[in-house]
Amino acid sequence: MNPKDPRPLAALGHARMYAQAVEPAARRLEAIGVRPIVIKEDFAVLELRGGTHIVLRQSEDEEALKAPFDLMYDDLDGARDLLKFAGFQVTEIEPGRIHDSFWASAPEGFRIQINSSHAEGRPI
Repeated sequence: MNPKDPRPLAALGHARMYAQAVEPAARRLEAIGVRPIVIKEDFAVLELRGGTHIVLRQSEDEEALKAPFDLMYDDLDGARDLLKFAGFQVTEIEPGRIHDSFWASAPEGFRIQINSSHAEGRPI
């Protein structure tokens, strides 16, 4: 433990996410700034800022295709444009009490909520 490091000691290690087609879904996530670690036809691991890994698996279950977590971007308008350009269907940005947000649906079946970040200017 480094007393000069202001970051929390714990980090979220892995988050599971499902898509109807894993490899194309992983490539689509890569197009929106998620770093690929391993991409196979039926299994993928991708990395978020801060080191959290998304473990991507295949499912046809409609409820499982809704990501159980959200992604945050510093520039929400830019993120919406990025996701739209990457082939996602996106909703309008809705103002919120803490975060502004929108939903993005991928052709591979998964849906994910995209939020504004409240950690702007702070290194993670």
